Amino acid sequence: MAYGGTIRFRDVLATSRQDARIKSGCLVDTSILFAGSYDLDQFNTPAVELFDYLGELEIPLFTNVNIRAEFLDLHRRVMIPEGMCSLLAAKGASLPLPIQAKLKSISTTAAAARASQKTFKPNSEAIGEWRNLLIEHSHQADGWQQFCTDFLQGKIEKIWDETCEALGINFLSLRDGDSSEWLAGQLTWDDMASIVGRFGIGSFDAMIINLFLNSKFAALITADREIAYVLNSMKPDGKFVVVPDRLRL
Repeated sequence: MAYGGTIRFRDVLATSRQDARIKSGCLVDTSILFAGSYDLDQFNTPAVELFDYLGELEIPLFTNVNIRAEFLDLHRRVMIPEGMCSLLAAKGASLPLPIQAKLKSISTTAAAARASQKTFKPNSEAIGEWRNLLIEHSHQADGWQQFCTDFLQGKIEKIWDETCEALGINFLSLRDGDSSEWLAGQLTWDDMASIVGRFGIGSFDAMIINLFLNSKFAALITADREIAYVLNSMKPDGKFVVVPDRLRL
């Protein structure tokens, strides 16, 4: 069976009519789950509309533990700068000057990202610098832990379950005996590492691709151009990738 290629969101209806395999279920990756759960993501509206449409067609959607871990990390990275902006608005004038200056810089960067319709997701190095700043200059014993209590704790724990419920996502367990209905091949570390070595992509993306290649799902839904690029290069038989209309490949 030939590779199905790239399907845009606008073509999902026609695909579902022509290819009954999509009706058995699709794998959804981190990028599209994040888009559907975060209002400021550039693909939020088309992602939510697609999930609603697939729900109407009663097409089951699946994700797994690796995707969940990456999803939570993405939300951590957007919640922390949002919390920093909230901290500045709530307590800016009473904070030590070094913290005020950094929070103003973060707020300016966040505003510029919103104006450009981009998602502000600082890397771990930047977040580490902010953590050290709050620890060093806060009046509290540990200003970073207080920040997390005020602006992160209670939110990050809920976001996964709320997203799965809102978007109709099923969790695919890969424990022995639980995945036989959905897996067609064996998942190995060597296969995942080979994808990293061949295409130079990150390990999280490689794990998603490796899962998809060894699953019985015909479709992978993603907003990640690197994942789409790899699948279009590999051209796995009987598979296709579904991407937003506006995603540049």
